[in-house]
Amino acid sequence: MTLLEDIVKICGKEIKEEDANIKQIILTFLSAFTGNPQNTRILAPSGEGKTYLVTQLSKLFPEGHVITLAKATPQSLKYNLNSKRIVENGPGNWQDYDIAVKPLEEQLSKTKNKEEQQTITEQIRELQNTACDLVDFTNKIIILVDSQSFELFESLKTTMSHDQQNLKSFSVNKSKSGTMKGQKFIIRGFPAIVYCSAKDEQRRDETNEINTRFNTISLNASSKKYRKMLQLEGIRASLPNSIYQEEILSDEEIELLKERINEIIEEIKESNEIVNPYGIGLANLFKDDAGFRTRQLKILNNNIRVHTLIDFKNRPKIVYDDQKIPIATRLDIDEACNLTKESREIQPYKIKVFNDVIRPAILQNGIEKNLVSGTVKGLTASEIVEILAKKDSTTDRQRLQETILRPLVDHGFLEKFLDPDNRTRDIYTISLRYIDNEASVESTLIDISTLDESCIESFVNDYIKQRFDKGQLTIEDQKGNSISVEDLLTILHTIDVKHAQNTHKLDNSEMSKDIEGGG
Repeated sequence: MTLLEDIVKICGKEIKEEDANIKQIILTFLSAFTGNPQNTRILAPSGEGKTYLVTQLSKLFPEGHVITLAKATPQSLKYNLNSKRIVENGPGNWQDYDIAVKPLEEQLSKTKNKEEQQTITEQIRELQNTACDLVDFTNKIIILVDSQSFELFESLKTTMSHDQQNLKSFSVNKSKSGTMKGQKFIIRGFPAIVYCSAKDEQRRDETNEINTRFNTISLNASSKKYRKMLQLEGIRASLPNSIYQEEILSDEEIELLKERINEIIEEIKESNEIVNPYGIGLANLFKDDAGFRTRQLKILNNNIRVHTLIDFKNRPKIVYDDQKIPIATRLDIDEACNLTKESREIQPYKIKVFNDVIRPAILQNGIEKNLVSGTVKGLTASEIVEILAKKDSTTDRQRLQETILRPLVDHGFLEKFLDPDNRTRDIYTISLRYIDNEASVESTLIDISTLDESCIESFVNDYIKQRFDKGQLTIEDQKGNSISVEDLLTILHTIDVKHAQNTHKLDNSEMSKDIEGGG
């Protein structure tokens, strides 16, 4: 089994029914060590297990690299994470303050020459004028375990976009004496950010700048998951820790995972490049309707890269400039595409509530109303609450309207009309497109079923073959044996075919379970 599969198997003993999300969070955490990290947001209601999922997985990573925060303001993030004082000793050359200034101060104390003293003093003053507090995000994982202010993300936009390796920032604060004091910062590097949110920031994110910087995922909200969570809590409360570790999950298993993750981290830090023969083909499948599609492609490519790197030993490789670079296979492409979701402008759990509760309620119990535009079938908010009450729901009308019905109307899942029989209230009807079909809870960014072997051959012929023929690079299979370009294409095509067959078998197996009622 691969490292990712082992993590899912072992951590899945306590994190129930979240296999895909375990994979995505691990890939996000590992991306912190690539120099081009990604950001993942988990949108789900309180109590669904967002924080538990993320904090449990974070324990597998070195403590010094993980920063877990509850509430954070733009200023507190900088003040709490600054590590040392640095100066700019020449354009773009940042040095530790003491290393740059202390030798000059020592030289100044020893010299008797006034001209030399003046020169050294000016040098010190110039360095002091450039002095900044360093906030170093390099190889850092930031976990935000609670809903944050929109201003925090506004302040992090440039950092999250990876626009500048060293970003200058300036803050003005009031001192204890009441005077205004300025402070300069250098924000270095880029963190991997995982944000656990129970609220939707979409209304304030008018330009979609925050939403497109995250790969947004949702949690599984099934009774099967909740039952397993209850059973686990029952076992945990019933057994002493020593027996619980024997029966469920041991410290030894976790320590072994931590060791393997540390090994992968060191390998990634040493070299984090890959060859992706599907990359151009994937780019061609993306819509060209908006600029944020490039950000989405970057998120997908990041998942592909990290997924390939963590299984480096089982990938074919090119050897170029004395460096072994793994080649992504169809396994990496499909897994990354399954994990990388289309950003939605409404929280996925609200779509699930629409499919599981609101839509069936209106279809089964809706009352026909005659409007100017024709006859519709709908319910008032109070009528929907009454139906939910029969299913042991405690949601009141106001909360239902504000948190569920209004967003569903805003995003076109429901329509709202004044009740012709009582003009003081509204009725809610299902939008035409969802009367016969449920809404999609999540969707992948692209349809990769059309990604065939021709894109692999085109890439290899354009970028690999000519360099291979000139002796500029060599190619190795998964076992380290030297192979030809033709052998590489055979390996990639074979993996494509085998993966397609396995996927087809899995789909048929799952379909059989559903038909038989065993799913």
